[in-house]
Amino acid sequence: MKDLAMVTWTHSSYNDVFPAYFGNVKKYFKDLESSYVLINSLSENIDDDHLQLVNSENDSYASRWLGSLEHIEEDYILYMQEDFILYDYVDVVELNKCIDYLKNSKCSCLRFIRSTINSLDNKEEENIYKISHSGVDLSFTHQPSIWKKEHFQQVMTELNPRHLRDVESGGSFAGSRVMSQFKYFSSFYFDESSPLRGGHYDSKVFPYVATALIGGKWNTSQYPDELSSISEEYEINFNERGIV
Repeated sequence: MKDLAMVTWTHSSYNDVFPAYFGNVKKYFKDLESSYVLINSLSENIDDDHLQLVNSENDSYASRWLGSLEHIEEDYILYMQEDFILYDYVDVVELNKCIDYLKNSKCSCLRFIRSTINSLDNKEEENIYKISHSGVDLSFTHQPSIWKKEHFQQVMTELNPRHLRDVESGGSFAGSRVMSQFKYFSSFYFDESSPLRGGHYDSKVFPYVATALIGGKWNTSQYPDELSSISEEYEINFNERGIV
């Protein structure tokens, strides 16, 4: 996976989550070769397998991303956040198929989650479906996704969001609108055997907790078994943050 870099957007206030997040990346994503962490200050809870790119909280979300991406040579980035905790092995064979799909198509972004509002009308390849722009456009959302780095940079530059939430501000899905202006489109990976969980289907190719934290509290209501195992393995006291 020499063309792919995992890029994790995070903050030092999640230091207590890092052992579980990065520990399970090491455990379940063994073929990962390149990993970067966009963070406001260096953390001792992140090992040297992940290069920390420190940014300033005084800068905008867009400029922090754009400045960091200048240090990343790979052409494809896997967008991550610290609460997208893996709970099973990444299907590397299928993941490589996803990268090949991006390389050989006009698709800008491939997401590893299917929302219940995403239809299966626009099949691109086996298990890969194009996201429709009709109704609510979910082309750009904060979920694990492989991006063509150049397209991500162009969207960030044009949108120029001040804060992370400005990308999906007030349900406006501004990032998706900018993608539409560029005539970019996104797809999602979906295996029909994937179980339904709330408003989405679990990912078979990239099994992660979506998401481990809601409002800063542990999402044990949707992922009781997965988070219980993570809590035991990494000795996390859920009461310190609280639970949903």
